[in-house]
Amino acid sequence: MNNTNNTKKILIGVVVLVLIIGFVAYFSATLSDSPEKVAKELNIGLISILSGDYAASGENIKNGVVLASEQYNKIHPESPIHLFIEDDGFSSRKGVSAYQKLTSLNHIDGLINVSTPTIDSIYESVVKDGMPVIQGGEQGSKPLADNVFGIFPDNVDSEYDYGVYLREKGVKEMVVVYTRNDAMIRFVEAFKAGFQGKTTDFVIDGAEKDFKTHALKVFAAHPSTVGLFIFPQQGALFIEEYLALEKNNSQSSGQNSGQSAPQNKAQLFFDANFQSGFVDYKRILGDTKILDGAIVGTIDLASSEEFKKLYTERFGTEPPFLADIGYDMFNVLVETHSPDKKEWVENIQNLHTAGASGDIEFGLTGNRKPKTKMMTVRGGEIVDPL
Repeated sequence: MNNTNNTKKILIGVVVLVLIIGFVAYFSATLSDSPEKVAKELNIGLISILSGDYAASGENIKNGVVLASEQYNKIHPESPIHLFIEDDGFSSRKGVSAYQKLTSLNHIDGLINVSTPTIDSIYESVVKDGMPVIQGGEQGSKPLADNVFGIFPDNVDSEYDYGVYLREKGVKEMVVVYTRNDAMIRFVEAFKAGFQGKTTDFVIDGAEKDFKTHALKVFAAHPSTVGLFIFPQQGALFIEEYLALEKNNSQSSGQNSGQSAPQNKAQLFFDANFQSGFVDYKRILGDTKILDGAIVGTIDLASSEEFKKLYTERFGTEPPFLADIGYDMFNVLVETHSPDKKEWVENIQNLHTAGASGDIEFGLTGNRKPKTKMMTVRGGEIVDPL
């Protein structure tokens, strides 16, 4: 009898042990699918402009992304996110190589991309893959409702507002100078729709090096207002040549007629490309006070005080333009993350949050809703008008 009882006890113990092992295995499998576990395996790729003409802007964005990733990993040491950084040098060829490396070698789950050339060259691939992409520069092709989200507020809507502003200021006719680029062409068309006045267009190829010839053509048109919708590097080189012509004309007029007042001096207007590339204008022109009086159409992106504090503590300097954008790019991806790509994209589409660069909400085609602000150049800086 005792042997029978002992046998029963042994069998019950074995059954309990099996059940415990089963429960442990079950909960281990369940935990392997939890957000914490997924986060441990989350890889984010960043393709920025870290060399070439626009490296300053690319570095600013990169620093913002790095700061955000460090902040996240500090708070979540149990589930760090891996950030992989590549440089495209504002080149579509380098951009494609960077994307291929990030997807095939680093196996990224989400992408932060900065430049227009790269998104244009990898667009079909990222849409096919379905991973969420937080994009900086405007897409060359018309934005669609897909998995690419423009973190920089919608330039097209802003360009329309700039046109309305000049029309209401009484400008009826102007010269428009712009880069031969699909995105820039869309910007100019939106501006004209708001402006509704007469425009004379001068188009500059993206690879152009001879800006004096273009400046001579524009100057010969005797414009009262000149609007620039152009990549910063090109814009600075063009305006340098154009203002030199105005200065020479003024000096010649004064010598020949005894008059000191400048002749043929145009009112300058810059769109938001000037705002994003102002560091390039400073670098090329040296003294940006020569642009004083210019009207600048900007997008209101005021950095939060908390971000400024975090950035200053990390890098030892006030955050430069676009650093807050980089910070938000990372956080938008992480805060909306889902292991399911489709759900992740939907989460971004439905997002409405306060970011380091202001309110973040995306429109139907994935571009951030803008807040337009008109400013001017005074003392060589972009400031509020008096």
